[in-house]
Amino acid sequence: MKFIKKTISVLVMFGLVMMLAACGAGDSKNGKNTLVVSVDSSNKAYAEFVNSVKGKFEKENNVTVKVVKKPMFDQLTTLTLDGPAGKAPDVMLAPYDRVGALGQQGQLLAVDKSMLSFLNEKGQRQVQVGKKYYGVPLTIEALVMFYNKDLVKKKPTTFKDLEALAKDKQFAFKTESGKNTGFLAKWTDFYFGYGLYAGYGGYVFGKNNTDPKDIGLNNEGSVEAVTYAVNWFKNVWPKGMQDVKSAGNFVTDQFVKGKAGAVIDGPWQAATYKKSKINYGVAKIPTLPNGNEYKPFAGGKAWVASAYTKNPGIAKKWLSYVTNAENSYEFYKETSEIPINSKAQDKVNKSDDQLSQAVITQYESSIPMPSIPEMAEIWTTMEPAMFNAASGKKSPKQALNDAVSSLHKTIKQKYKDK
Repeated sequence: MKFIKKTISVLVMFGLVMMLAACGAGDSKNGKNTLVVSVDSSNKAYAEFVNSVKGKFEKENNVTVKVVKKPMFDQLTTLTLDGPAGKAPDVMLAPYDRVGALGQQGQLLAVDKSMLSFLNEKGQRQVQVGKKYYGVPLTIEALVMFYNKDLVKKKPTTFKDLEALAKDKQFAFKTESGKNTGFLAKWTDFYFGYGLYAGYGGYVFGKNNTDPKDIGLNNEGSVEAVTYAVNWFKNVWPKGMQDVKSAGNFVTDQFVKGKAGAVIDGPWQAATYKKSKINYGVAKIPTLPNGNEYKPFAGGKAWVASAYTKNPGIAKKWLSYVTNAENSYEFYKETSEIPINSKAQDKVNKSDDQLSQAVITQYESSIPMPSIPEMAEIWTTMEPAMFNAASGKKSPKQALNDAVSSLHKTIKQKYKDK
């Protein structure tokens, strides 16, 4: 009798466990599988997009798409805990610079390379770690140049044009004699300054940014880049441009007040510039003095799948479906985020969207941000390097040598198991 009771108890408990499991992402409901799609709660357009395109997918795959809203970075951060607990969504969006680390940690589902056949090598590298791929790219992002059409009659196409603006008296900075705000760029921030380094031949890591033992931020090209930047900091820009924290606000403030002719900034700044009612134009960043292109980091987002999904086949189908030409263009219309899909880009280039067209053009010369974990050390070390050179505390060569030496030591110590 006791044996029967124990058996019944075990069966009841097993049934309860199965019922609870059925509530998790990816399990059956009313005869259909459920695919849980997490979207960033900070922008209602994300959920609206998924809801507008999910119907066809549901019908073709006999699946119910459930949309959940959560801050994107929170969702990615909690994946390590939510996944094993059965609480993680099946698919979500992730910035390219987060894909690599999550993939290496085993948090993301690897996808078939054939799913990326619509992309060129650069596009594929955005989600590549070693020989594996952890998502399907959706959007692109790159720094561009904004210029005041009322103050700058001809669009600058070279840095010589920008240097000419720096001699224009209409941009003289009144509180600092001899200083000028004709052209501004937040080069104390390595994200903004990297295009200068790369344009002169500098690089973060060797072997397409996969070898942390090879750091190219103090090579001859990098020294030349920082030397050029120092001239702007010392001889042209107001002293406030050296401040790592406030320089960005200074650049924005000068531009919206009509005191700057041209600035390097991100496409996300367009909303602020529109609100200020500045008559601005947008274009690719001008050619550097050495004749090379400015090469900023190439950013954007990819659709990724959780490694814990119980329906990997359906999750992969969603990744391909939501990034096809039709849907990626629809995503652009809903969110203004620029598609990486070339067929969708063709439609954008036929529109009157100058901002997106400038980003598409700039992206061609941009470089995918390193996706290896060691990249985290670059940001905090390289900002002081530019400041030390700009302020005259160290020569450009010494500032960079010291920074790279520090990077090698830190990386060796923190990532010694690799």
